Amino acid sequence: MKKAILAAAVSLLLLLRCPPVAMADVTFPDPAPLEVGQTLNHLAASLEPGSSVFVAAGSLPPGVELTLDEQLDTTNVYLRGIPTSAGDFDAVLSVNDERSFLLSVDVRPETPKVIAGPNVSCYAGENVHVSVTASTSDGGTLSYQWYAGSSSAYSTRIDHATDAFYEPGTAYTGTTHYYCEVTNTNNGIQATAVSPVISVTVNERQATDLRVQTLPAKTAYSVGDTLDTSGLTLLLSYTDGSSETVSDGYQVSPILLGSPGTQSIELSYHGLSCRFDVSVSEAPEVIEGIGVLTLPYRTSYVVGETLDTRGLSVRAYLNRGTRDISEGLLCEPSYLGQEGSQTITVHYGEHSCTFTVTVESEERPDYLSLYQLPDKLSYQVGDSVDTRGLVLYLVSNHNNVTPITEGYSYTPSRLESAGQQTITVSYAGFTVNYTVKVSTAPASPSPSPSPTVPPAVPTPTASGAPAASPFPAVPTPAPQSERSIGDHRSFVGVIVAASAAALAAIGAYVFIMNRGGASLPEEKPEKFFRRKK
Repeated sequence: MKKAILAAAVSLLLLLRCPPVAMADVTFPDPAPLEVGQTLNHLAASLEPGSSVFVAAGSLPPGVELTLDEQLDTTNVYLRGIPTSAGDFDAVLSVNDERSFLLSVDVRPETPKVIAGPNVSCYAGENVHVSVTASTSDGGTLSYQWYAGSSSAYSTRIDHATDAFYEPGTAYTGTTHYYCEVTNTNNGIQATAVSPVISVTVNERQATDLRVQTLPAKTAYSVGDTLDTSGLTLLLSYTDGSSETVSDGYQVSPILLGSPGTQSIELSYHGLSCRFDVSVSEAPEVIEGIGVLTLPYRTSYVVGETLDTRGLSVRAYLNRGTRDISEGLLCEPSYLGQEGSQTITVHYGEHSCTFTVTVESEERPDYLSLYQLPDKLSYQVGDSVDTRGLVLYLVSNHNNVTPITEGYSYTPSRLESAGQQTITVSYAGFTVNYTVKVSTAPASPSPSPSPTVPPAVPTPTASGAPAASPFPAVPTPAPQSERSIGDHRSFVGVIVAASAAALAAIGAYVFIMNRGGASLPEEKPEKFFRRKK
């Protein structure tokens, strides 16, 4: 806008003042942009000799002025000086108070000069920082912004990192690149410079040395003692020059001190080791306690029995190890007269230990159990009981079982009534029952009456023998008393009467056939009875 206004002003002056001139003014392009502090020596115009020039409007940069160089045939107009302030400066130059032209000078802030600090190599957890040194001579204000990345194209802006130095994190090993943008702000205009990349390499800290810092409280022992490291501390040194005190987490060898004399103890930690010595002296064997090692072969008894210690052994715990003992042991009580769990105390010298045994009451029969039923469980009225196959179990109060297959008694021995019948078996004062099924015996058939043959009427024959009547009389069945259809006994009576009539008819038939000389095969009646049966 400012340039447009000045350009309009210049055009207006040219229109108002158009006197003839001996030569045309020659103006040159505006000077290239320059920074505060740079030297300006710019030919702005060539005018007729003896021309006067002054700034009619606008201004030149502070530190810059117009210089006229008079020649024989021309007057050269120069801008010369060192700008001290940034900005876009526009000036209208008036020539001989008759004409004018526009001159623009673009002065930028000075680009900061940035020197980056050295690369950094450290160990994990170590505190480090990166820094830059920046300067300008134009009096502008410098500001900083740090980035993480290999270059400005691959970077991440770090929030709140706006100082000339920055403390990066070192929790993780590896290399990270940092750089800083430095901005010079002068008269509201900014110029930025990017620092060289600073590499920060975080190395894993390595332990370099391990040594005893404080000896343990106890360094004198007897043979068989266990090492006591109470009070022991180690000093661990690292590649970065740091160190730390270690009071646990290390490995110790040996733990058991089994040889007399000076014993070297080795300590290991993080792949490093160191040593210290203890003295080990002989000591008399002292039993500090005993414990049951193996129980006796027998631990279950009956009231009144005597303890059996065969198989019993104890382990003696000594001041320098252990020893197993199976002789010279005294146990009490030895007589087991009380039912239940019994504690037995084992004595060896002044020391003792205990174990328990189970004492049960005297064994006696407790109850009779039916293990296997007899082979025969179905009978008919009047049969005798058959106990073959019967197996009983006589169970004691200790749950011991004795099979019984003979010597028992049972009632009843004969089955007199139909239906389910309970058989009671007795042995040694105990009883057990089982059930059999008794059914009614089938009725025997009534004897058939002999057929009555009427007296034969002698008939003369060729041989003189009398001839039999061809149709013998068939006895009529006796009349049956009336029975209810639903009465089972009536039904049986009907069956018996019918069977008797059938037998009478068969007997008459046989008699006729025999008397008539006909021969009947012997097997046919047998087959018939078999069929009827």
